[in-house]
Amino acid sequence: MNELYSIFEFAPISVILFGLLLSWHVPTARWFLISYAVVEIIDLMILPISIQWNTHYYAFDIFMALVFILPIVYRREVALFLHSKTGNGYFRIVYERQSLSAQECGIILIMVLTCIVNFVTWIEVLSYKYDFIVNAPFKLYFRDNIILLLHIIMCGAILTYALKAQEREQEFLQNETTE
Repeated sequence: MNELYSIFEFAPISVILFGLLLSWHVPTARWFLISYAVVEIIDLMILPISIQWNTHYYAFDIFMALVFILPIVYRREVALFLHSKTGNGYFRIVYERQSLSAQECGIILIMVLTCIVNFVTWIEVLSYKYDFIVNAPFKLYFRDNIILLLHIIMCGAILTYALKAQEREQEFLQNETTE
């Protein structure tokens, strides 16, 4: 079962790269997926260090889940900032066309659920460490399976986002021409 956890720890970056291949010609999807890939790569680079923090790994995982929300919430502002600094029209297009999709809302929900699961685990591990409880059943029997399920759902949300990118782009262009 540990192999399955390891595979799905790295699955989101593979899905993001595949999504980039599917939606490269859509500027907003490319910007979102590249932004998300940067956060995912940072997470994977820090993982060998953070996994060694036995007790506080779960607190760090909460922090990283919150960081994963940043590309969704702030990418328009970052695109506008980059446009003002570079004058690159790509960033202006991304700023103008970007809107929140159902898949992005799903990713935010997944990250919130990840925070809740890790918070419960962190409290349980702290309670076990300081002898308030004798065992940590949530951590031992539920946490990894729930996180695995959330990783699978997130991969599906990212893939769906990439598959629907062209459709969202066409809707935006149709709305722009009718106005």
